[in-house]
Amino acid sequence: MNTATAWSDDHFIAGDVALDFANTVYRRTPEIGIDLLDSANALTAWLHHAKLLPALDDARDRFDGSQTALCEARRMRELFWGIFEAKTDGRDLPADALADLLDTARRGIGSDVAVGPDGSTAPLTAQGALTVLALHGVRLALSPSSQPVRSCDRCGWFFTDTSRGRRRRWCSMKTCGNQAKAARYRSAHP
Repeated sequence: MNTATAWSDDHFIAGDVALDFANTVYRRTPEIGIDLLDSANALTAWLHHAKLLPALDDARDRFDGSQTALCEARRMRELFWGIFEAKTDGRDLPADALADLLDTARRGIGSDVAVGPDGSTAPLTAQGALTVLALHGVRLALSPSSQPVRSCDRCGWFFTDTSRGRRRRWCSMKTCGNQAKAARYRSAHP
């Protein structure tokens, strides 16, 4: 039986595609939850939903059971975790994770990704979509942002804090925020 994740807009709430990719586990805290990237098909579907793979009708637009691509994607997600955790904590970015991410981005330039004169990137293959995703991660890691990267108090998912006071605590009010407020109410009204 295939229990592949049905990707929806609720999986894309972080405000940046690299953060959304880092959030492809059910939760990150207090321990790592179920891996939502459970197959190469789930990875292909995620990239399609993220609009990094515009078409799914060409063999070049699929990983087709490639465990290599799935392992590479999961490794990139771990690099994102290390980099984004450092950003949320205000620490220096881990040099080895940043170097690995840059290497991942470099490998697909030219053969799997077209770079336009304005610096825009377009994947030419499914592998190129991973390269574009790595480039998004590099951009987010190295660009100072007026919207800081935060981590949800309940599930650990990353998000850009777009709130006015830059004090947002939850990835989504719909899920974690509602649960936190309900728990606080229950504890105050036994």
